Amino acid sequence: MNTEITQTTRTTNLREFTEIIEAIALHASTDKGRLMLCAIKISSEMIEATDSYTLGQWIPNSEITTGEPALYDARQLTTALKNLTKAAKDYNDVRADLTVNGQRWLLTARTARHTDPITIGQYTGDIYPAEYPNTKQLFDLAKPAETPFEPTGINPEYLERLTKASRKISKTKQLTMALWQTPEKPIIYTTTTEHGQLRQIIMPQRQPN
Repeated sequence: MNTEITQTTRTTNLREFTEIIEAIALHASTDKGRLMLCAIKISSEMIEATDSYTLGQWIPNSEITTGEPALYDARQLTTALKNLTKAAKDYNDVRADLTVNGQRWLLTARTARHTDPITIGQYTGDIYPAEYPNTKQLFDLAKPAETPFEPTGINPEYLERLTKASRKISKTKQLTMALWQTPEKPIIYTTTTEHGQLRQIIMPQRQPN
């Protein structure tokens, strides 16, 4: 049995961490036939998910984890965080720790008291032993093009997904269209807060002549 710890998140505020994960999980697939796309990838640089139609990335101002990147089942992790948030509603400040041990993760919520911390609850879930898509290629594809701009369309359901994710990150910050070029290239939206930046990608649809 592999008991080596491969990743640990930096201890973070439970409610803030829940909102970030819920926002990114909106971009994860629900199709178990595409297992790697049902995952949230957490690395030291970012938290991301994609179902190949949209992509969400949270890039914090400070490093998220120690150790190697890991793929978490998006539904398992969001459910665990929601349950812990409900259990912690009577406490002013609860911190979250997410640790990978072999092919399982352990999520622990504790009060922030240094002298006598209280464990609010713990949940475990699965790590996906799969290779995640190279999402950097999407941003490379979105580099400025020389071709003239053409009218294009956006799937309203996908745009709603982006809006919901942005609202989970911040109720007051704008969702900004950062890049819009041609019907063949991704559209990038950003939401920037004092803690980091949410980047979201949606593929456009060519309009009929």
